[in-house]
Amino acid sequence: MGSPRLRKQFEKLYGHYHLSSDGVQIDDIADLLCCTRRNTRMVLKKMSEEKWIDWIPAVGRGKSSVLEFLSTPDTVYLSLARRNIEEGKLDVALDILDGNQDALLDLIHKVLGVSHEKGKQVVKLPYYRQLNLLKPSLAIRRSEQHLMQQIFNGLTQWNKNGEVEGDIAHHWEMLSPTHWRFYLRPSIYFHDGKPLTFEDIKETFNHLKNNYVFSHIEEIVSPNLNIIDFVLNKDDYYFDSKLAQFNAKLVPTTSHDNQEQQRLPIGSGPYKVAENTDKKLILVANEQYFGYRPLIDSVEVWTLPEIAPIQLKLGLEVYEGNEQSLDSYGETVDVDRGCSYLLFNRKNGIAKDQNWLSYLLNTITPLLLLNELQNSNMNGIGLFNAYGLLPGFQHCLNRTIPPYELPERGSVVHLGFENEHPLYPLLGKIIKQRLDKDGIILKIHQFDTLDLLDLDKAATIDIWLRGMSLGTQCPEALLSWLFAFDEIERAMPENDFKTVSDMIEKWQSTSQCHFPVNDICRFLIDCGQINPLFHGWMGISEDTNNSIQNASCNGLGWFDFEKVWIKPTL
Repeated sequence: MGSPRLRKQFEKLYGHYHLSSDGVQIDDIADLLCCTRRNTRMVLKKMSEEKWIDWIPAVGRGKSSVLEFLSTPDTVYLSLARRNIEEGKLDVALDILDGNQDALLDLIHKVLGVSHEKGKQVVKLPYYRQLNLLKPSLAIRRSEQHLMQQIFNGLTQWNKNGEVEGDIAHHWEMLSPTHWRFYLRPSIYFHDGKPLTFEDIKETFNHLKNNYVFSHIEEIVSPNLNIIDFVLNKDDYYFDSKLAQFNAKLVPTTSHDNQEQQRLPIGSGPYKVAENTDKKLILVANEQYFGYRPLIDSVEVWTLPEIAPIQLKLGLEVYEGNEQSLDSYGETVDVDRGCSYLLFNRKNGIAKDQNWLSYLLNTITPLLLLNELQNSNMNGIGLFNAYGLLPGFQHCLNRTIPPYELPERGSVVHLGFENEHPLYPLLGKIIKQRLDKDGIILKIHQFDTLDLLDLDKAATIDIWLRGMSLGTQCPEALLSWLFAFDEIERAMPENDFKTVSDMIEKWQSTSQCHFPVNDICRFLIDCGQINPLFHGWMGISEDTNNSIQNASCNGLGWFDFEKVWIKPTL
């Protein structure tokens, strides 16, 4: 795209000659650019090679040459900025655009979206952080959980209505409440071309036995080809539904201790990871997929951390409640099946003291946080007050919080949340300002995703600012949140956690029994373990780009890549 000096010379040349370039002489250009005749010829040649100008030199001294402009300085700078955006160099692109962030956003929108490249249908999406933990056992955050469904398969899965249906298992039966049999599709291959084996399935679940949900697996055997039997040590009438959880996706035996496969995983799903760098994640269609091959050939997720997520408005982005009419989102707007919440460390944090817990519950309220967000010009993020863990639940309205006395001034409270989150730092600042009024010192700790799993680091935190989403209409999905990463258990007194566990054991050992999602959520709020904050709107904008079809928002705030297609322009 030429050197900065060459671009400045072109800008000067264009400013002087673009209105009239007839009868141009090399000496005049040399004077304008402050160059020798020889250097001027070299400069004009380079501009011609960049296709900025068409230069036809005259033969003989004093003769006029022909100068025709094929581009403008604005076009040159926009092309250069676009190239830097494609390379992930947003700071360089912003400098090229003289710090004009509106121009940068406009250019980002033109670069991203739907395109056809070398006969391939490509969708490019913006995202505010890297997606480098693509392993089912580490999929703590919502976007990673969505990608698990694109890259991996389980034995079963939940459909959009929350019903259990087959995935790699095409049929199954409960021989007894402690003996389940699954019949597998033949010839399933991983992305590296290796076949799925019994050992892959066995090792996947052996690594899950520390998880309460799967701790009752006694034995896994294969009585015949493409048949898997699970023998349990406790009755479980709903084992098939548990296998649909994101952390029960099947992985090769080689991936469990392979750090590289956290970033470049090997699954069997409709998309495989072709590239995963700090700048972008590229998924390509799996040509060996046992189901329907995706219609979109490639999905690129671009990491754009310098741009606030709510500024990235694209025809394919999740609705985040800006001021435009909801009508432009058609029927795709829905409430997230979860919430943001405060998790109190009642096991070894200050919240184990009832006076502290009552103070925190009364002081850090959703109303306080929402009002301050509006005062911070963040009222366009589509949040509203949560009265329970799930939309429609109103457990907070009937909760009784014991009276309290103000804690001692100068006391220190530790708040923890995951880093690279667009909202949590601002919420932390609001909480800090509020506690300051009572003389309470708030220390904020931001954690990398893997550090959230570190028991020693987690033990130092008094309050966690977290979020959860079921991602499905199936209430049993609550089990993934409750047990997948032990974050509830390590913050909850043992007797209270046993109460929750007992509810689940009673359910799983009883035929034709509804999952006790209401009772569990009510108990978590009544005992003061969790304080729900906000629900959020989700949806897919339809007003910017109508060429993509079937892009409805799923329960995790994305659209299912394998189900969409691009309608060609005729």
